[in-house]
Amino acid sequence: MNNIKEAAAATEISEAILLNAFRLMGTAKAMSAIYEANSAFTSKYVHATSRGHEAIQIALGLQLGEQDFLSAYYRDDSILLSIGMQPYELMLQLMAKRDDPFSGGRLYYSHPSLNRPGMPKIPMQSSATGMQAIPATGVAMGIQYLEKQGLAVAETGNAPLVVCSLGDASVTEGEVAEAFQMAVLKKLPIVYLVQDNEWDISAHAREIRAMDASEYAEGFKGLEVRSIDGTDFITSYQTVREVFSKVRTERRPFLIHAKVPLLNHHTSGVRKEWYRDDLEEQQKRDPYPKFRNQLIDFGFSSDQLDQIISNCDATVQIDYNKAMAAEDPRPEDLYLHDFAPTPVTEEKGEREPAGKEKTVMVDCALLLSRN
Repeated sequence: MNNIKEAAAATEISEAILLNAFRLMGTAKAMSAIYEANSAFTSKYVHATSRGHEAIQIALGLQLGEQDFLSAYYRDDSILLSIGMQPYELMLQLMAKRDDPFSGGRLYYSHPSLNRPGMPKIPMQSSATGMQAIPATGVAMGIQYLEKQGLAVAETGNAPLVVCSLGDASVTEGEVAEAFQMAVLKKLPIVYLVQDNEWDISAHAREIRAMDASEYAEGFKGLEVRSIDGTDFITSYQTVREVFSKVRTERRPFLIHAKVPLLNHHTSGVRKEWYRDDLEEQQKRDPYPKFRNQLIDFGFSSDQLDQIISNCDATVQIDYNKAMAAEDPRPEDLYLHDFAPTPVTEEKGEREPAGKEKTVMVDCALLLSRN
């Protein structure tokens, strides 16, 4: 194509978004590399990175808004970068530092929870290995309830949605089926992103499933599916844009099945060289050189792209050194943030009014929900 403006027009993706996506991809790649280069230290803290999954994750993260909700899983550091989190912030959680913005040093890397202006909300969900599907679907049900009750009015075409990110192996779990059932039954505004790298820790897909997520989803009538090459940023961005637009306006569930390679270890403690014989073949599907070549075809110069990568490498190194030097949690921090602050500090009212019958707790809860 060799013309940046023509490429932006043809793909309907602006020059600024393309360059920002490349910067984010370079940042995620540099983070994975620095963790591996310092594995004697970083492997003490269990972590997984998005290496191989970057294109689909960045394509999705760039299109989330502050009205949205995200249920990320433990390999989603590229999504976190693309919603605006900085490498330094993610590294604080990696190293269990006091100022870790998600958990104050309590949880593993890429186990986020967030309520920050300008970014999608991320509910606390512990370790997301499939069990996040039901709570995320419940958030979508809550959005629907507020809209039906007239308690929330969204901007036309920009209504909130929920993204539930899943590894492909987790889709075999029963609770994921429960979530899919309720999403289609109630027509909930949720997008299930299934990142399919064909590995369930050290078991290959052929050992643990009879079909992939896109085929499985056909059994849930009303769950529309898009199955794509998740290593292609352009295709991924366009697909996410289409799906988000439909969910924001039509208020119904979708599943995006993104086929990706796993180019890093399952986690820092389950190393790829121990059990995999597909590494050379999978490396050919690396989204980074694919995206770089696309940008060069669009008319961006190699020098420009190389400078972006150089800046990414420098930023990641600086942030890594800074995180290493950051303060560790203090003993007195143990009980901080256990519960959200509440204005209710004492019981008021009459617990047992005269002349009234005792009521079971469930009935009380139902009465409150109706009122």
